[in-house]
Amino acid sequence: MDYRYKYPLLSLAFMLLSSIMMAQTVIKGEVLDNIDSVGLQGADIRLFTAKDSLIDQRASLSGGKFQLKQVPPGSYRLRVNFLGYRPTTVDIVIKPDTPPQPIAIRLFPEYQALDEVTIVAPPPAVVLKGDTTEFDASAFSTEPYADADALVMQIPGVEIDEEGKVKAQGEDVQRIIVDGKEFFSTDPRIALKTLPADIISKIQIIDEKSEQAQFTGFDDGQRRKIINIVTRPDRRRGYFGRAAGGYGASERYNTGGNLSLFNGSRRISIFAIANNINQSDFSMAAIAGGEESGGRNNRGRSRGPSGPGRGINNTGNASINYNDEWLDDRIDLNANYAFSSTDNVTNSLTNREYLIGANANQFNRQNQESGSLNSSHRANIRVRFDVDSNQRIDFRPSLSFQQYNRNSIVTSNTSTVDNNPVNASVRNNNNENSNFNFSGSLDYRLRLGKPGRTVTLSANGSANSNKGLAHTYSLNEFFERQSLNRLDTISNESHMDGYGNGITGRLAYTEPLGKNSRMQANYSLRNTANYSNRETFEFLAETGQLGELNRQLSNEFRNDYTYQSGGLSYQISKRDSFRVELGLDFQDARINNNRTFPDIITTGSRFTSYLPNVSLAYNFSRDKEVNLNYSTATNAPSINQLQDVINNQNPLNIRTGNADLKQEYGHRFNLRFNSVNRESGSNFAANVNAEFSNNRIVNSTFIATTDTLIAPDVLLGAGGQFTRPENINGYYSIRANTTYGTPIKSLKINLNLSTSLYHNHDIGLVNREKTFSNSYGINQRIGVNSRFGQHLVVGLSYVGTYSVVRNNSNTDLSYNYYNQIIRNDVAYTFWKGVRVASSFYYNFNQGLAEEYNRHFSLWNASIGKKLFKREEAEITLSAFDILKKNTNIDRSVSERYIQDTQDNALQRYFLLSFTYNLRHFGGGGASGRAPGGRPSGPMGRQRY
Repeated sequence: MDYRYKYPLLSLAFMLLSSIMMAQTVIKGEVLDNIDSVGLQGADIRLFTAKDSLIDQRASLSGGKFQLKQVPPGSYRLRVNFLGYRPTTVDIVIKPDTPPQPIAIRLFPEYQALDEVTIVAPPPAVVLKGDTTEFDASAFSTEPYADADALVMQIPGVEIDEEGKVKAQGEDVQRIIVDGKEFFSTDPRIALKTLPADIISKIQIIDEKSEQAQFTGFDDGQRRKIINIVTRPDRRRGYFGRAAGGYGASERYNTGGNLSLFNGSRRISIFAIANNINQSDFSMAAIAGGEESGGRNNRGRSRGPSGPGRGINNTGNASINYNDEWLDDRIDLNANYAFSSTDNVTNSLTNREYLIGANANQFNRQNQESGSLNSSHRANIRVRFDVDSNQRIDFRPSLSFQQYNRNSIVTSNTSTVDNNPVNASVRNNNNENSNFNFSGSLDYRLRLGKPGRTVTLSANGSANSNKGLAHTYSLNEFFERQSLNRLDTISNESHMDGYGNGITGRLAYTEPLGKNSRMQANYSLRNTANYSNRETFEFLAETGQLGELNRQLSNEFRNDYTYQSGGLSYQISKRDSFRVELGLDFQDARINNNRTFPDIITTGSRFTSYLPNVSLAYNFSRDKEVNLNYSTATNAPSINQLQDVINNQNPLNIRTGNADLKQEYGHRFNLRFNSVNRESGSNFAANVNAEFSNNRIVNSTFIATTDTLIAPDVLLGAGGQFTRPENINGYYSIRANTTYGTPIKSLKINLNLSTSLYHNHDIGLVNREKTFSNSYGINQRIGVNSRFGQHLVVGLSYVGTYSVVRNNSNTDLSYNYYNQIIRNDVAYTFWKGVRVASSFYYNFNQGLAEEYNRHFSLWNASIGKKLFKREEAEITLSAFDILKKNTNIDRSVSERYIQDTQDNALQRYFLLSFTYNLRHFGGGGASGRAPGGRPSGPMGRQRY
């Protein structure tokens, strides 16, 4: 590893930060009543510069004591207010080498009689409310007309990666809702690009329980991380949006817009984009490299932030969301629809090193050129009807339709460590697929007369169908002793069609057993049926026409899965203190498989399982809590894993299913700790997740050392692989994550730290021998960001990832790899609304295959000018990848191989764009009114 890049930069950054921190001091004191010298708790204390810029704000603690930390040398004014006392201002001078003495501030009573008193106190920046961590939006600053993501990405512990995916407290965010209501549930990222930052009142990060757990109070262990955006009451009536378009060199373009109409509970939002610069959301700032902190987080991959997915995408997306309420809010409706289309071109180079079995220390090199067109329609509806205060009905239908066409040309060569050829292949695959899915759920929940006594009836149904057409042409060469041994040609066409349906019913009853405890009884029944038919025809070499059906590559298969389960749970809790829950379910499951072609075979299995669960929660204080959850679950094999049809679309890696598979049995542990500091605005969160599986479904691979007949008329060439799924014990995965964020108010900078650790133990079978690989890794993120007024934003971040891979067959070989990313972002607005922005990104790799150990720099920049009186428009010239160095490199690890892949990447282009923002709220406001952004208060943070 070349450490010349690593330690000098880090050392310089931390030396500068340390030297600045050492110059800070602490102002201590107490606020007293001037008459009886009693300490006044709750006094409002504000520290200003000589020019009246707010530096810090606190409330006095018990006995009137207060501390203002990290105050640099200079002249200040300390203003103290307390209800019933005269405001007092004290001048303070902090000298570099002389620590200030404690201050006693005496307040004189104010004897003026008042008819009405209104107490206005600044809210804390962060509070903890059970499963919810709540941040006050007024504590964060943004530019005028900024989107919600510019605010959300400043929240401590929140990350937004280059694909727009959001992580909070180390976990993926599954949903983003607005005022507790669904908002573009088909794609939660859209919410962050359609909502303006200035309409947000609070950001809530929630560990959301299932709907059933929320209603009954019994924790079933199911959790998903969501974000709830709470809007300001004065911004819930009006309209807002944005329209933009840009065009540049190499025919690059980006255009789109969004419009939202809010009228209380009735809300309509429309979103649309079209571009060929790999943007999946509507973000002109992202193109320019001049977002709030100038760029998104990179998740440790060796690729620049050039948008989602592989290759170059030509994208078109459109979505609409509708919310409304009727009958005094008793009926709540959400409906949304989304259309997306992506035309992708990918060119990739792949180097795969096999670790075990007959082809250990063999290398496969692959060159692939592919093009695909993917389009989809998705629609979701939710209707919630509160019949009365004790009855609720929930109905949620959803449907989707997808079409996918892909063509690829692949050249592949396998050789030994001595560079002797094993096999070679050139193949052309063309696939066409269409899928239709429908699902719906209906829940009826009833509270009976006694508090805590409830009944829930739930029904879920689903149906799906799919059709596919696959063309395969492959020319394969097999070598022996460096000489060509056999030449093989495959040319066929496969027709696939299938369908499936399922229904689930559940009944749950809860009964209180006293003031602090209760029990729950539940019963569930589920049945699914899936059908799949694959017919493969060989092309006749003489005529080029389709011949007879190939029975060995054709199969008609049906799978039925049924289970019944029932159980009891007991819970004891004390409000704002602790909760303990114990539960045990018993499940009886059956799998029936019927193959009707080419032979008639029927198989069946029965499984009985005990499914315990434990949930513990303890509140150390109102700002500190810990949660522990343990749950078990089963997972039935899919029809694709069960159907034992031979698929030779890749003749060097032939695959089939296994009708004798068992269902998996998994154990899951989750430990969560969360702590907030209301006074400083800091937040600390830690998560540990562990998963252990019995009967894990893994790949069992047979590697042929010589030409081997694996079925009548199906020959596997030397060096080829035949893979089918098997059950095996021993898989486990452990992950831990900590996040910490805090403002350093006196410096107007924000520090964010994130550390992740993982250990995966992957299991497999190679030539019937059990194999495993252990992978360990650590990921460290450091971010320091600052905002100076409304004009200057600076961000510096570092991401380092170190991974270790060990295999039981080659314990002496090292497959460790290291990736580090350093990023600097600057945006400055000056004379008459001129804005310049720069984002510089350096990526360092070590430990990959030789040709993939590339270090590259990515530099984006832009210059723009705000237009019109309210600055609601902007014209911008943007440059992406000025140095023309962008690249995409990925590493993947399995129990059998390590693989490095490089894809084509979007490189240098220039774009001239025009953006117009629309705002109108309340009555009497002007259209296009400037929102003014959020003030640059001492709590402002930038993302890292």
